[in-house]
Amino acid sequence: MLLFAKFVVPVDAPVIENGFVQFEHGRIMSLGSAANRPVDNDSIDYGQAMICPGFVNAHTHLELTSLKGKVSPTEDFAAWLLPLVKLIRAQLSTKEQLQASARLGVAQSLAAGVTCVGDITREPSWIRPILAKSNLCGVSFGEIIATGNLRDTWHDKLAASIAPISGTLRLQAGISPHAPYTVEPKALRACADKSTALDLPLCMHVAETLAEAQFTQHKRGPLQQYLVDLGVWDDDVETLSCSPIDVAATTGLLTERTVVAHANYVSDADIKKLATSQSSVAYCPRTHEAFGHAPHRYRDMISAGVNVAIGTDSLASNPSLSVLEELQLLRQRDGIDPQTLMELGTINGAKALDLATQVGSLARGKFADLAVYSLASAAVSGWESIFDQQALPRAVFAAGKAIMISKQFS
Repeated sequence: MLLFAKFVVPVDAPVIENGFVQFEHGRIMSLGSAANRPVDNDSIDYGQAMICPGFVNAHTHLELTSLKGKVSPTEDFAAWLLPLVKLIRAQLSTKEQLQASARLGVAQSLAAGVTCVGDITREPSWIRPILAKSNLCGVSFGEIIATGNLRDTWHDKLAASIAPISGTLRLQAGISPHAPYTVEPKALRACADKSTALDLPLCMHVAETLAEAQFTQHKRGPLQQYLVDLGVWDDDVETLSCSPIDVAATTGLLTERTVVAHANYVSDADIKKLATSQSSVAYCPRTHEAFGHAPHRYRDMISAGVNVAIGTDSLASNPSLSVLEELQLLRQRDGIDPQTLMELGTINGAKALDLATQVGSLARGKFADLAVYSLASAAVSGWESIFDQQALPRAVFAAGKAIMISKQFS
């Protein structure tokens, strides 16, 4: 298959004007100037358009897709979280319900040009078969919640999270201790040890809210009350009397395999720890805004050498699963340059998920995960306009397979 467009944007190589991408058996074979086009009878010329890598959603919860708009985010995170958990228990408690919601998330992701995800699931054995049969690439992180009267459940949950995934080469297992306030130190250390021993990626929500530090330092506040209201709290809950980032560092969780989800409230010292450990951060811009958090320090992180990627979180806190729409917010609000935006939404996410040799940029040998976007008009002088226009993908390819984009989502 041979695709042509006005612009081909490899991300980690110079943009090719009037370029092509050729792929076969799911892998990119070559790319370059159309003037040097190879011979291929199966071709499509998209004209005034750009071809870029499929976007990488470094942090999401696809199984919560059906909860869109059902619990509105508020500045009181714990007050939002409790009804959300109750809703999950009521509406996503069965295998059928959870799988249907995940399928919807897969479809909406692909329709938004997202071909790779860092997905969190509470039920790996239910959700991984859905992802394995989908066209998505990525990591399925098995979530672990183990505190209070649930503290001894971490053994089984960790075993489920590391179970091998059959039937696909595009999905790998990962471990996700949920957060410093829902997993006690013993289980956190076990997760870190297993991640190291098996060389598996790890993801944890850290420093998502100010109340998190109140809990990890003093074992009180809204999140302590949340655990009481949830019925899992007991007086034997252990904390380490330090900041959330220090909890992760002390328990061995900050490594080059780690994706720190959110990191909304961090100090200079925290950023230095993230950079030194080579951990990645998954910043979720629209979810961050929905909760009214203080301005995110993602630019300080980038300057310090932290690999920052973009996530959408779930539709319980976000209007869509579009990474491009997250990037458009950063363009409009912060004036971030297009090249940096594209890196945040593609190769940085691939690096965070330890998949940069497979996806995240257009290069020979990588999966043919592509998104094609029409540009506003023939008068447009560059591909950068994608961040300034209403943009839905004209075509999406995952491992070289053309994806049918449902009108329901586009």
